[in-house]
Amino acid sequence: MNQTAWLLISTTLLLLTLPGVALFYGGMVRKKNVLNTMALPLLALVLASVEWPVLSEVLPIGLGVWTGNPAQEGQSPVLMHHSIACALALALVAGALVERMRIAFFLIFGLLWVAFVYSTVVQWLWDGGWLTNLGALDFAGGAVIHISAGVTALALAVLVGPRQGYGRTEMMPNHLPLSFCGASFICVGWFGFSAGMGRAPITVATGAVVAIQVAAAAAAMAWTAAEWLQRDKPTMLGSVSGAIAGLVAISPAAGYVGPLSAMVIGSGAGVLCYMVVNFVKPILGYDDSLDVFGMHGVGGTWGMIATGLFASTAVNPEGSDGLFYGYPYQFAAQLAAVLGVWIFVGTATVLLFKGLESVLSPRVDEESEIVGLDLTQHGERAYQ
Repeated sequence: MNQTAWLLISTTLLLLTLPGVALFYGGMVRKKNVLNTMALPLLALVLASVEWPVLSEVLPIGLGVWTGNPAQEGQSPVLMHHSIACALALALVAGALVERMRIAFFLIFGLLWVAFVYSTVVQWLWDGGWLTNLGALDFAGGAVIHISAGVTALALAVLVGPRQGYGRTEMMPNHLPLSFCGASFICVGWFGFSAGMGRAPITVATGAVVAIQVAAAAAAMAWTAAEWLQRDKPTMLGSVSGAIAGLVAISPAAGYVGPLSAMVIGSGAGVLCYMVVNFVKPILGYDDSLDVFGMHGVGGTWGMIATGLFASTAVNPEGSDGLFYGYPYQFAAQLAAVLGVWIFVGTATVLLFKGLESVLSPRVDEESEIVGLDLTQHGERAYQ
């Protein structure tokens, strides 16, 4: 199978992650906010599908890592793949602010965030930027997508403030089977997402598929065990959350590690993300509605660092643009990438939010939040 055919298949699989996120998030919010929560990933896909091709024409970003023929880039599935990856990052950001965010603010912020924040990180790591030249590896978006989305989510959750009643009112998921279905779509889509990235030969892509499966399973097992020990009962939501944490953590390393290393990365993600979601978040008191930072920010950070520990030339003799260096230099390069992306994304998000907040309120009014965003933002509801 040639690379173009595989890229078409992987792009189609990648598209499943967007309805997957919509279902996963939609099942975890309260009944009065289901449609609004599911609409945000769709709007992220619509926005990115229009904006990313425009940005790629104005600033040839995010394509150099894929093909050496710029004249044909606009006609290739590369552009669609990048657009969907961009949409996924923006859809994840929305998860931190559901049940209180205005759609108009999300769309305008998302437009600016993609243009000035996300695209910059893409250039740094996937398009021959300074982190690429430094030797940093990010096979499928550990920093580009997950750290970017997670750090942005944390900053926005703090800046916007908590939902009314947060910490005092029970906010139980409305339909966990919906979330399970969404997580299943995400898991299937991830094979196209991670295994289809870059110019890797099919042998490396095959190894990446194995690494993804092993890491997701190990993370689900680790999260389930931690939850069982703490609460005496494992939950279905905990198990699928662990699997997604494993998918996030293996993303930067998928094309560079073997199955045993993937198992270690996945297990680490399951424990770390569980600890942040269940202990760090309550202590700090920020309201990241659907734990975007705890899952994606923390999972992506661990995955990037772990890539520096476990990337092996025996698995993949080349990095994204040449030979990678191995421990300890590779570890230092990965750490530099994590710190660089954290600092830039966090600072840029705060500045962007403050500028936009001066002309547009980020959250709905108190009455609308009480009634629910399905009715007040869309004029419809999921449940009668």
